[in-house]
Amino acid sequence: MKIDFYFNEQFTHSHEESSELLRLPIPAPTQAGLFEIRFSIPILDMQSYWMPECRVPSSKLHWRIECNSAAQRYFPFLSFFNLEQENRCSVAVSNLYDDCRIRAFMNQERGTYDLCISICVTPQSGSFELLVDRRKLLWTECLTQYRQQLNIALPKFPAGAWQAVYCTWYAVHASVTQDWVEENAALAAKLGFGTLIIDDGWCFDVMKRVTPQALTDWYEHIGDWEVSKSKFPDFENHVQRVRAMGLNYLLWVSPFLIGARSQLYQEIKQACSTTYHEGYHLLNVKEKEVAEKVLNKIVRLLEIYPIDGLKIDFLDQYWPDISEPRGRATLDFIANMSSRIRALRPEALIEFRQGYTNLAMLPHATQFRAGDVPFDFLDNLLRLAQIRLSMGDHIPIHADPVYWHPAESDVNISRHMIASLVGVPMLSMQLSGISPREIAIISHWLNFYQEHLELFQKGKWQIRYYQSQLLYVSVTLQKQSIFFVNCANSLPKILQQCSHNMHILNLSAETLQVDNCQSYDCQGEKHQNGCIPPGGRGSVRR
Repeated sequence: MKIDFYFNEQFTHSHEESSELLRLPIPAPTQAGLFEIRFSIPILDMQSYWMPECRVPSSKLHWRIECNSAAQRYFPFLSFFNLEQENRCSVAVSNLYDDCRIRAFMNQERGTYDLCISICVTPQSGSFELLVDRRKLLWTECLTQYRQQLNIALPKFPAGAWQAVYCTWYAVHASVTQDWVEENAALAAKLGFGTLIIDDGWCFDVMKRVTPQALTDWYEHIGDWEVSKSKFPDFENHVQRVRAMGLNYLLWVSPFLIGARSQLYQEIKQACSTTYHEGYHLLNVKEKEVAEKVLNKIVRLLEIYPIDGLKIDFLDQYWPDISEPRGRATLDFIANMSSRIRALRPEALIEFRQGYTNLAMLPHATQFRAGDVPFDFLDNLLRLAQIRLSMGDHIPIHADPVYWHPAESDVNISRHMIASLVGVPMLSMQLSGISPREIAIISHWLNFYQEHLELFQKGKWQIRYYQSQLLYVSVTLQKQSIFFVNCANSLPKILQQCSHNMHILNLSAETLQVDNCQSYDCQGEKHQNGCIPPGGRGSVRR
């Protein structure tokens, strides 16, 4: 394989490589510019590919593939593999922070993908490595080894990061009030939730819910970060009352969104984008003095209120772009923000959302949440699997808040809860308005999570696909496993490979037949032995 290197479109040198595994050191650049790596790989026994922004592997070989990354969004990795999920070629660089674009163009004449990796480098980039892995391993194992080679140490996550979360968002949106929160927080604490997130809506007076019409100017008041006195007339004491229930108290913030009707926008509009979207303009993080002013407003919330942390949203709104790179500037802001929060609260809980749930962000947050998927337990499952692939084991990866229609079936409610257990479970239903059967299902699965918390925290996770189908997810610690079965036809392989105690959670549409299995229904009541119903679970002792 011949690999060509370019700097600012000028050829610099080539490298010849014949080994199955290349880890090629790239020296630290001495000047800023566009560094490019170009080479071709044969399209031999390739049927699929995956990159960090893919929810599931692609079952089509596209003529043009492009993945973009920077510190605040995804990471530079692209893998091609066959139907057996065996790696054919995985390509990556260890520079997680600079804006990077990986392109693969199908060359039909030569039968190759012609690849170009473009990175906006500066002397600050330092040295890094190019990885080209052609070993015949599971592609997920290639990804695991890539993560390990990055040598990013796992931080010590606070215990609160592993506690089930009750979030106000879907349940009430911006119609949130102090009384509503306290009523539902008390019920959440009784069910076993350990953290409360007050989502968007606490910092402006308008009462509204999310509809297609409301979204057009939804964020117009965001940016001043002052508690609404009409919604929370006694905020400090309110926080203390909720914390006395045994709940951590987090507030939602979004530093980069500056509402067009906020006071802050009038003061800093010259440092914001001119583009208006859903009521806001984006802060330009390269404007350091203005960015510091915004950050001061965020940090002030922890200085004046006894809150336990922040849900920090939309940090990836400036997407990676090699024509206008912002990866380093965004990372500087995020690192500074995290440091200042922890200076005030060493055990602060800091939630980041999917997109910037990546290894570059690992030192700066305590929990990493799936993106918004109301009503959709399958997408919640797929997103959690996607984040676990990207970040690895022993990390508090959080489900998006579970939310269902009031008339939803018991089976689907149970599926929502099961899917959420691939991460730390999170819920956003109005608990004061749901039925006893819904409470029973929620309680059953929260109890299951608590009973197996050590397994979820310390276990080794496996994620198995076939084409674009997620077959199952499993977590194993010592001689105990939990399998989340999405496709019933994967059951024989699961039973064949697992020779120890296991729990089988049924997300599929079929009853699973398992010999010598104690079965339970959606609410945790005993079911016919050997038959695991949809939305139910089974326990097998071996």
